[in-house]
Amino acid sequence: MLSFEETMALGQAQYQDVIDRLTAVGWPTAFTQTGGMNAALEIRLDGGFSLLVTDAADSLAWARDEHDGWTVGLYAPENQYDGDCMAYAVSDDSSVEALESLIRGLLRSAANQSGA
Repeated sequence: MLSFEETMALGQAQYQDVIDRLTAVGWPTAFTQTGGMNAALEIRLDGGFSLLVTDAADSLAWARDEHDGWTVGLYAPENQYDGDCMAYAVSDDSSVEALESLIRGLLRSAANQSGA
């Protein structure tokens, strides 16, 4: 049986290209688990806001070949990913490019709604 650290390292390796791409465009990204070993990618934004990235219809698949689409949720500082999601966006496209576009659209929409 693998240790927690070994399990997390294996999960991160599955999405390292995604983590590297998002971090390179200015969104520091980490592989995480949200409890019960449900995998996700977490992006910490300025002001304490965060994005949680999962598969389109479930938690992030631990095996990349089982990955299916993306859901991105925006969370306020007081909620992180344990409280209510402020906004979210979903794509059936599993590509990294689709995820980057989804994040940009979600952040733009959230900024417009807040009047920023």
